[in-house]
This record gives sequence, structure tokens and C-alpha cells, in this order.
Amino acid sequence: MNRDDVIRMAREAGFTVQRDEWVFTEMLERFADLVAAAEAERISNQARHIIKRAEARGAEAEREACAAIANEHKEHCYDGDQDWYKCRSIEAAIRARGNK
Repeated sequence: MNRDDVIRMAREAGFTVQRDEWVFTEMLERFADLVAAAEAERISNQARHIIKRAEARGAEAEREACAAIANEHKEHCYDGDQDWYKCRSIEAAIRARGNK
């Protein structure tokens, strides 16, 4: 939030020069609410972005762990036999999901 945002919110809250302290207090409270809401929205957007990145990293780590298991099973098969091809195919399919 920059200076222009604060000025805009102060105008939205109705800030004017007034002698009536009651009116001023109400406007000040409204202004504080606008500032707090804007800050809460900013923080919420940041949190959503962080959570989305963490979920993506978690999914990537899970895919890699599953592909590693398929690769490990492939290592215990004879090169070129049917089980070896199945394991290789499963490993490739798991890793390909991360490239969508």
C-alpha cells in the first residue's frame, strides 16, 4: 500500500476538516477499517500464493518418490522382460504428470 492508496481510502472514509469531534471519530474509525481491510486482503493474497507453491512442491516431491519406487523395482527385474517394461512405463507416466 502506498501514499496514494492511503489518500484514496481517507477520501472514501469521508475525511474532511470538521469541528464536530463525533463526526471526526466516526470517520477515523471508518478509515481505520478501510486500512485494516486492505492490509488483510494483501496478507490473504500472500498466504494463498505461499500455500499454492507449497502444495505444488509437495505434489512434486510425492511424484518423485513414487517414480523412484518404480525405478527401484525396475532395477530388480531382468533388462527387457515384461516387468522391467511395466516399471519403466509406470515411472515415465508418474514423471510425465509433473509436466502437465
